Amino acid sequence: MDDKIEKEFNRDEFADYLETLAEHLRVGRLSTAQAEWSVPEELGAKIKLKEKKGRIELKINCRWSTLKDYTEQDREQVDIWHKSMKAVKKRMGSSFKEITKSAANGKFPEKKSIDDFVETSGVFAETADSDWKDAMDEYMDHLDNFVRAVDEQQYEAMLHEIRDLENRMKACHKEFK
Repeated sequence: MDDKIEKEFNRDEFADYLETLAEHLRVGRLSTAQAEWSVPEELGAKIKLKEKKGRIELKINCRWSTLKDYTEQDREQVDIWHKSMKAVKKRMGSSFKEITKSAANGKFPEKKSIDDFVETSGVFAETADSDWKDAMDEYMDHLDNFVRAVDEQQYEAMLHEIRDLENRMKACHKEFK
């Protein structure tokens, strides 16, 4: 569920919005047009305020689990999804490690490692959250380029795509964790 607001505010409107949000947090209930959630006493937050080249940027990011607001059945489904994603990521990471090890030794990776990496990447893409679509599309494009480079025995192109895949994975972890 995504409730994103992107618009121009006047100063008072923005302050009012933040005050309303603060009041919801104090009461322990956050409401939007789509849903309502409990807010725990303790939550993680990251606040960044920076001025650069004549412009202020303020980012407020906070996060907490909403699972206690789910039904038992829905909690079980989320738990199953988390466990399956964790297993897929672990297997995908293992085959990627084999691929990068071969490349570091100046060799093309074994077909088995490539096939496993492609398969687990596909499973990950199929089960990924819809918010990740653009990032997954970019990742899958790099994966296709990697496979093509290996098939055509283009070592430098393969190394380039391995770096791009690794960068895309790191960016996804940073953006979507």
